[in-house]
Amino acid sequence: MEEKKEDEKNREYELEDQLHEQYAVNDNSRNSVFISFIVGIIALFGFYGFVYVNTYKREISSEYRYESWNFNINIFLLMSFVTIGILFFLAILAIYLGYSLRRDQFIIYNIRKKRYKGVTEKETKVRMKEIFGGIYSPYNKDCSDYLPNFYNLFYWLFFKSEIFIFVTAILKICDLKNTQCPFYNCKDIVYIIFIMLFHIIFIILTPKFRRCYYKKYKYNEIKFKLANSYKRENS
Repeated sequence: MEEKKEDEKNREYELEDQLHEQYAVNDNSRNSVFISFIVGIIALFGFYGFVYVNTYKREISSEYRYESWNFNINIFLLMSFVTIGILFFLAILAIYLGYSLRRDQFIIYNIRKKRYKGVTEKETKVRMKEIFGGIYSPYNKDCSDYLPNFYNLFYWLFFKSEIFIFVTAILKICDLKNTQCPFYNCKDIVYIIFIMLFHIIFIILTPKFRRCYYKKYKYNEIKFKLANSYKRENS
């Protein structure tokens, strides 16, 4: 009977070790994904910058005063739309991966807490803090720091880049309107308004997604706290 209990305990520890190891593997794989995205976003900003700089009206022949677009405003706005759309997707991905990591941390934290359990709850917390420090605790985070630092950094990078694209698009539109080119026709104005509305929608939705996943994080936090209190009552 004692051997059976010992075998069950060993299997339980083995499963916990596998979960802990898988958590580390998943965390490393997430980091490698972001390295690929950073390379891609550098290339994306390179294309956007090229189109931005070359969207203007220039004089080709002084004899005939013939003027031609290098890139017209429609192509520039399409490029800005694609760029801000990709940045929006990357910001949402950073939120989701950060949220997933916090969710996994609840499980890992409970495994560590079980392994380093003291006689009292206070002693357990002291031992956990001595070994792992407070940075490994997934509890009691607010909306500004519930994403782990790595993902929080990328979230703000992508979100502020969205704002940067929006501002530079407005500046380019105003710059072209105030140069030698004629005022935009009705078709151009409708197209500009349509694209810029999508820019605004992306910028508004990004922090909304962050708050949405924060609510999910708080739900997980409450669920794990209730599960821990139930275990203590029945132990």
